[in-house]
Amino acid sequence: MQVIDLSYPIDSKVKFEDSIVLVMGFFDGVHLGHQEVIKHARKIAKQKGIKLAILTYDHHPAIVYRKLEGNEARYLSLWNRKMELFQSLGIEIVYKINYNFEFQSQAPQTFVDDYLIRLNAETVVAGFDHTYGAKKATMIDLPKYAKGRFNIVTVPADVMSGKKISSTRIRRNLENGHLLTVNRLLGYDFKTSGTVVHGLARGRTLGFPTANIEYDNRQQVPSEGVYIVTIKINQAWYKGMASIGRNITFGDDNPVTIEINILDFDQNIYGNQVEIKWLKKTRDEIKYTGEADLIKQLQLDEAETRKYFKDIRNIKA
Repeated sequence: MQVIDLSYPIDSKVKFEDSIVLVMGFFDGVHLGHQEVIKHARKIAKQKGIKLAILTYDHHPAIVYRKLEGNEARYLSLWNRKMELFQSLGIEIVYKINYNFEFQSQAPQTFVDDYLIRLNAETVVAGFDHTYGAKKATMIDLPKYAKGRFNIVTVPADVMSGKKISSTRIRRNLENGHLLTVNRLLGYDFKTSGTVVHGLARGRTLGFPTANIEYDNRQQVPSEGVYIVTIKINQAWYKGMASIGRNITFGDDNPVTIEINILDFDQNIYGNQVEIKWLKKTRDEIKYTGEADLIKQLQLDEAETRKYFKDIRNIKA
């Protein structure tokens, strides 16, 4: 898969020779709705025997016109993860646009002429709610700007349980710890990555040693609580139970950490880059009066985690 960085305006010397089917969108999370749009485009590209390309942005467009705070400023999928998902869906070319004020401020007709036409789009595909240009033109408006120079395919909303599948809906469920719903809406298990770093080693003294994960703060993670997960270490996946929280049994002012107790595992993995698949939330974080009560709860958490994998999950990458 080829990734081509573009900024506004595109250098006049840059040439795009091949005709393409072009998908447009930001695609945070690349959820089932996004996948449906891409699959429509992939089918057309295959029928026409031309390459499948995507026009997307280096960061959320909203950054340009307002302040984002909290999880709204974070992403369901960071860039490298998004590229993995694009490649798995058959994308051959990614046009990565630097979304800045000048790009946003161009007229819709200018966007069509200077991007879609210059990129040699034979067919343009996007979701029904995709917008472009300073006036936030919609897909309904696109034929007026296209002037018959390319085909247009608008993909309707994908619905689950009577509601539109959207990044906003997934983000809300992630904040509430509803991982089963998150994973159904995504069409895959929600994944984060990070580096194993040293912590305070409290888990080891309790008989539940944990891998402490340092992660990119731009990545949205599930809400505080205890989760069933799998963790990828050196190309192999292991079962585990994860805690996102402040270790409130040991104080009220601790920072939020991600710690994973890996079942049946005893290796030194400090410094390892790992991936985590988040499968199910089992409980909220609880403050206990002492270590004995916490250990009892951790034993219950382990039993529930093992039962989950025995009864439900056939662990695989």
